[in-house]
Amino acid sequence: MTPADQRTTSGWYVVYTKPRQEHTALHHLVRQHFEAWLPLMGKWIRKGAERVCVTEPMFPRYLFLRTTHCEQSLASVRSTIGAVGLVRFGERSPTLDDETIATLRQLADATREPPGVPSPGSRVRVMAGPLAGLEALVVASAARRVEVFLGLLGREMRVSLSPGLVEALPA
Repeated sequence: MTPADQRTTSGWYVVYTKPRQEHTALHHLVRQHFEAWLPLMGKWIRKGAERVCVTEPMFPRYLFLRTTHCEQSLASVRSTIGAVGLVRFGERSPTLDDETIATLRQLADATREPPGVPSPGSRVRVMAGPLAGLEALVVASAARRVEVFLGLLGREMRVSLSPGLVEALPA
């Protein structure tokens, strides 16, 4: 039997994890030779006056797994560190097909890094600091600094800000 013949076609199971233990459960399931996947997405949070991008599970407390060969038992999932067990409806553990997982992977890839640094020519609003609430025009941007023109005291001033301090305005 070749390794491809040994692969199960039963689909992807959903694992319910302990609170904030998705990464721990993922690590231990992979160590048990399961094929496991935790979809992640980027999210902006406020830390002090700045906004920073953090990566969080797309579905808190859930991850996906499938067996790597047909004889592999799912019984060990219940006792895996960080995992509570498989999601069940009565005695049945439903599975997701490869197509659904592929769609979720595309969605996770698209949301991994939320839009952050505004492009030159776009309008932004300053969200924190002494200039909070003012609207500005972006003239240059990079990963760590955004240069904007602000209308201040009756004239245009060029100001350099952290990208976490500005929010893009609708076009």
